[in-house]
Amino acid sequence: MRLSRRQLFTAAGITAFASSGMTGSAQANGPVAAAAPVRAWSGEIRVGDWEQYYLGLDGGAHQKALRALDIAHRDGVRADEQNLMVPVESVRRAALEFGDHAAADVLRDQFELDSPSMLGRGLKLVLGQDGLERRYLDDPALQLRYIGYRRRVGRYTMPMPDAVRRALA
Repeated sequence: MRLSRRQLFTAAGITAFASSGMTGSAQANGPVAAAAPVRAWSGEIRVGDWEQYYLGLDGGAHQKALRALDIAHRDGVRADEQNLMVPVESVRRAALEFGDHAAADVLRDQFELDSPSMLGRGLKLVLGQDGLERRYLDDPALQLRYIGYRRRVGRYTMPMPDAVRRALA
């Protein structure tokens, strides 16, 4: 006996639902819960938390995102108001639409996404070492070291990997 694609998916859904062990009223809401999106892009992110991931290897994407979101950045690089709260969806847009590496990384950490760290890739490019992401966020000496070595890559722009875009989609 051959089953249609619809019948196969229905059977798989019923099997998964039955094996989940839900009973009573939870069982009545089961299919609705199963159809809900895995990740809800809601909440807000502080601009300072977003910008701590900024390395300047995104070809000006971060500044384009700040302009699009009407966030003042008089120095032409970072936002003036670090405590400003921005909707998560706007930060996600900054990563997907403009290619802002810092936006991708703050979302990666906040939502525990399985995607490459743009901060880690940038630090490896400039400093030649792996695994510096966590340390960079808390170590002013490492941040200064990065600034000192940054000049050698000049205007280099790292492309946003497809794996990062897929994780944010």
